[in-house]
Amino acid sequence: MLAVTEPGVHVVTTMVSTQLLKTALLENVFGYFAHLDPCPILLLQPKEDAAEQFSKERISPLIRVTPALRELVGTSKTRNADETLLFKAFPGGFLALAGAGSPDNLARRPVRVILADEVDKYPVTREGEPIALAEERTATFGVNWLSIRACSPTVEDESRIEASYKESDQRRASIACPHCGHRMFPDFFKHVDWDKRRDDSGNVVEHFPKTARISCESCGQIWSEGDRLRALQTVRWHQTKPFECCGARHVPLDDYERAWRGPEDARETGGDAAIGQVWDWWESDRHAVYRAKCPECGEWKVDNEHAGFQASKLYSPWQKDKPADIAAKWLKAEGDEEKKQTWWNTQAGMPYRPNSGKVLRLEALVARGERWAAQVPDGVAVVTVGVDVQDYRFEIEVVGWGRNEESWSIDYEVIEGDLETPGPWEQLDAYLDQVWHRADGRPFEAMATCMDSGGHHTQKVYEFSKARLGRKIWAIKGESAVSGKRNPVWPVKKPSRRTKASFRPVILGVNTAKDTIRNRLHVEEPGPGFMHFPSDRDIGYFEQLTSERSVVKISGGQKYRVWELPSGRANEALDCRVYAYGALCGLMHLGLKLNRRADLVALPLEHGAQQTESVPQAVAEPAAQSPVTPAETQTSRRNLTGRLA
Repeated sequence: MLAVTEPGVHVVTTMVSTQLLKTALLENVFGYFAHLDPCPILLLQPKEDAAEQFSKERISPLIRVTPALRELVGTSKTRNADETLLFKAFPGGFLALAGAGSPDNLARRPVRVILADEVDKYPVTREGEPIALAEERTATFGVNWLSIRACSPTVEDESRIEASYKESDQRRASIACPHCGHRMFPDFFKHVDWDKRRDDSGNVVEHFPKTARISCESCGQIWSEGDRLRALQTVRWHQTKPFECCGARHVPLDDYERAWRGPEDARETGGDAAIGQVWDWWESDRHAVYRAKCPECGEWKVDNEHAGFQASKLYSPWQKDKPADIAAKWLKAEGDEEKKQTWWNTQAGMPYRPNSGKVLRLEALVARGERWAAQVPDGVAVVTVGVDVQDYRFEIEVVGWGRNEESWSIDYEVIEGDLETPGPWEQLDAYLDQVWHRADGRPFEAMATCMDSGGHHTQKVYEFSKARLGRKIWAIKGESAVSGKRNPVWPVKKPSRRTKASFRPVILGVNTAKDTIRNRLHVEEPGPGFMHFPSDRDIGYFEQLTSERSVVKISGGQKYRVWELPSGRANEALDCRVYAYGALCGLMHLGLKLNRRADLVALPLEHGAQQTESVPQAVAEPAAQSPVTPAETQTSRRNLTGRLA
């Protein structure tokens, strides 16, 4: 509400959980302008029926019980019932209520203030995006127009309010610990915990959500419900949108966490010194916000024209929204995708990310970058390659695999050229035949490669891979999964006599592979499934790696999920990782014991050189591809033994 009169603000976006005062915001903004700064106002609901209901249940009672508004609004006795229901006049202006589905409603009259409620439910009209059409009507009012967008989010990359929040300065609220004064940004997964009963192996067998409480990340004190309510009185909003300045990329929330965990003076002052490094408090009698500043030059680098707000139920003052209630709902939602979406939208105030759990922040992935002592890090046991074939280039990722499929992205290469000419294929062949080395000198070659054959150069891929089956360069194609069925990543069927007669690509279970990769991106500690990345990998790579979304489809009355690429996004990095993972699955299908091999390769070169493990050759041909000749098999055995050594 303070942002409505904050200098410079023209758009306000509120992406928050349910029952967190979104409607009160719209009501009070209407009341403020009608009483103190009269002007034309347009209030949008998804449909005209909803606009009429909002007028009856919220606007009319507001006017009736507010003396200042009762004297100003709706005093005319000449209008009919329809006019007074969707049109409230007052001296100097009016409030028009309308459904967003009618272009005529959006373009009928010039307005200065737009109040858009439940924006994720708006249909796209034949003339375009409803909010954009409505905001075109504010052009008459030059520099003092205002647009407010309010809604709880829905599904990631499909949510209109999420897209609006991403365009904003992305404000988040901090609260002060009642015990030590440290300012923190409450997060359910980081700061809320409850009692659990475990078995002898340490596995959780029973949860006690009624014991759920927030604990301070600084002093460790567990808050009572009274502590939480007192902390809510200390709310301050911070701009958190990442920005670039002084030759570096800055992420305010990450910068703050590093700062207060660092110097002793920051910890002793409850984070106040750290806040001063990241934000400037900008306050007067009519606005209050922490403006993000560059830690190097000190300049404000995030514009406030679009003020965006996000908050979860942890900020709710209502008794039914205690951490214990939120935790109970989370436990009930586990294992049910529909309930999980409801929890993310209504409790966390965040868009739902199907089959991916917690929020996956690109900045956090970039920050995970590592420097290794050599091309191949310690821990790698097997190297595989994924090749994505585009119209005029190859995109290639080399991946190292260790115990329990912990992985390292060793290299990412792009080879450009006309794929109808020999040049790019010769470069690709040489690239796949090279050797990577560990710090102690141990050599690694690609044990297997999966190469996409589903594009415009299918026959070329077939010819290339067929000539190199001895090196386990496999032509693959993504499955056409019917009704979202999850098939094994590597097909379990052996080639039949009929399929042996001609060359066929391996059909990978890409939906299963993408499920696995997305889940592993959320693993935060090195170990089983953790994905390591080099420090020189830029954010564009991670955007491609996380580009696809799991969406719900309905066929024959049955709901199922498939991975889809949103319009305008690229996914080559994800495809390369899927193919590299498919190559690993192919090797294990042929008999590779990854953990056993990891133990052997972990030995220093002089001790482990003679201890080799070969993939059984009895099943060395991939399913549905042509048989390998005896000569190729001998070559394969020699190459494989050399790679394992």
